[in-house]
Amino acid sequence: MQGLTENLQAHAGQTLFIPGGSGSFGQMAIPIAKSLGLNVIVSGNTRNREQALQIGADQYLDYRSENYWETLKNIDLVIDTLGPSEFTRELSILKPGGKLLSLVDGPNRQFAIDQQLPSWKRFLFGLVGRKFDKQAAAKQVEYQFIFVRSDGAQLAHLNDLILKHNIVPQVDSNVFKIDEINDAIEYLKNGHPQGKVLIEFN
Repeated sequence: MQGLTENLQAHAGQTLFIPGGSGSFGQMAIPIAKSLGLNVIVSGNTRNREQALQIGADQYLDYRSENYWETLKNIDLVIDTLGPSEFTRELSILKPGGKLLSLVDGPNRQFAIDQQLPSWKRFLFGLVGRKFDKQAAAKQVEYQFIFVRSDGAQLAHLNDLILKHNIVPQVDSNVFKIDEINDAIEYLKNGHPQGKVLIEFN
């Protein structure tokens, strides 16, 4: 919600693409985006296609058989969930003036400004994010990074959406103990979890 309403300043009629948006992130992002009047396109595996369409996705691309960068163009907004390996492709489908918001690529100077960080941190983040900003500027689009903050009013609104759309997060069948935290992280990175991964603390 913060990404759509604050960073991207999304408005009704725009088209949003979420690569890799068929999982647990997409379960929330799709209905939020639809509640704002956006046209929503997501990519993912065949298994999650019907669920994504049921909760509001207007178009679904199977990443195994369709390359989104060959199919889509003139997209207004992209929310990146996949990381740097997809950055150039995600930029390529945006229209001039479009916006890309990443959950994973890394912060830039604008992020430091938005977080009201001191000037020396703005300089450092500017260095870190320079490669992303430079590529985005060459495509005449805007790159942003998000770090989510708590907001009670937004959570209340999300609760209404969850109840309205009967959203139940997917949970992976693998459950890890707290002393298996490194295994859990490795599984998240390379194990293709089917939903949220739980860690037991008892």
